[in-house]
Amino acid sequence: MSSVNTSKEELLREEIIRASQKLFKQYGLQKTTMEDIAKSMGRGKSTLYYYYKSKDEVIDAVILKEINELFEKTKAEVEKVTTAEDKLKAYFLVSLKTVKTKANLYKVVKGEIEDKLPHVRKLIKKFNTREIQIVKEILLLGIENKEFNQSLKEDADLLAYSAVSAIRSLTVDLAIEDKFPNWDERLNVVINILLKGIK
Repeated sequence: MSSVNTSKEELLREEIIRASQKLFKQYGLQKTTMEDIAKSMGRGKSTLYYYYKSKDEVIDAVILKEINELFEKTKAEVEKVTTAEDKLKAYFLVSLKTVKTKANLYKVVKGEIEDKLPHVRKLIKKFNTREIQIVKEILLLGIENKEFNQSLKEDADLLAYSAVSAIRSLTVDLAIEDKFPNWDERLNVVINILLKGIK
């Protein structure tokens, strides 16, 4: 297949994902149909079914796009700074702020993902594994550079897992459910508590 066709196919896949994101945000996963997606694009359903065999495949593609955008944005910000402390701060701040920009979609689909689409959990689990690895690498860098307590080396896996679990919980409470006003300003307090605990 030529690169022109591949490029056209990639562009069409991207168009399908964008249209789906918009509709999922408006109506939720269950209420949005393949016909709705095709209609919003001004195309026939057969076009969608050529690229995605089912709505579940479209949902997977949308979720993977969201996850990869969050991961890449967070990773890029972490790589901009040099100290392990600054990397952890960047990780938490960028992760939460990026999720906040996508909060409307997450609010709509959160219950549907948990209750009706267990296969989505596998996608999220893969993402969490990548994030745990990034945090572990930051912790080990901090230990190696003597920024963090040397005794943490043995527990770097557990600490990384705990930090990622904490950020997931904070993401839901702070960024998605708006439980605390001005959460982004108050986030530094939480980050500083974490950093004091590992120094």
